[in-house]
Amino acid sequence: MNALLAGVGWLDLAATATLTGGLAYASLVAEPSGAGARALRAAVALLVLALLGEFILTTLRMREVAGIGAGAVLVELPATRWGRLWIVRALGLAVLAAALGARRPRWPLLAALGAVWLLARSFQGHAGAHGPLAAVIDWLHLLAGSAWLGSLVQLALGRDDPTARDALRVRALATGALALVVPAGIYAAFLHVPSLERLFDTPYGRALLAKLAVVVALLGLGALNHFRHVPALVDGRAEAAGKLRRTVRVEVALGVAVLLLSALLGVLPMPHEFQP
Repeated sequence: MNALLAGVGWLDLAATATLTGGLAYASLVAEPSGAGARALRAAVALLVLALLGEFILTTLRMREVAGIGAGAVLVELPATRWGRLWIVRALGLAVLAAALGARRPRWPLLAALGAVWLLARSFQGHAGAHGPLAAVIDWLHLLAGSAWLGSLVQLALGRDDPTARDALRVRALATGALALVVPAGIYAAFLHVPSLERLFDTPYGRALLAKLAVVVALLGLGALNHFRHVPALVDGRAEAAGKLRRTVRVEVALGVAVLLLSALLGVLPMPHEFQP
């Protein structure tokens, strides 16, 4: 069951980052390319599947734990905090899908709606169980990470090589996102892993270490783009655009790995709950 929940959670996170980060790109950088627009629509479809999958798996888990029939679970689940927030997320996705389907999408409005919509996910997860402050910090972490990864996805899907203007705007967006991702991530790590020992002797702690290792590699590639490839593109060097696009694609692949580990963290027992 945990493996299925992690898989659905990863699908949810990847589609969420693609959608909300893509909307940030469209609002702050440039109009999405044809492939970029298709990625936004595909993300909505995948989120529908992910939300349905989460509801079904959570219903089955509640039935197993509570020992009651599926009908009773379906009545009880919407009355729980998780169920109410699931409904909010589903309704919010419907609003986003409708606005995205307009002939001329209003990108700043969509980006703002997407940012607010992410709040429900943060309150629904582990962070929400620690109270509003933890949930809001998790929201900032998710918002910034999605803006970073989603903008890279759009840059990678561009019909042509990235222009200096677009690269500079994505660099500024990524820099701003990084300023939120790092402190919010540090706060979450200390919140969920209260001691150094728990970092090494629990499955949650070891998964967190693996995630941090991939994030460090991602930051290294981001620094390469920030300090070498983007300035080279601005200077008009012929090979710079191709190098930037190739590096961005590797960044996206590493970002997918980060999201997979994040989904795994969402289903592992918290360090204070773990019994070896």
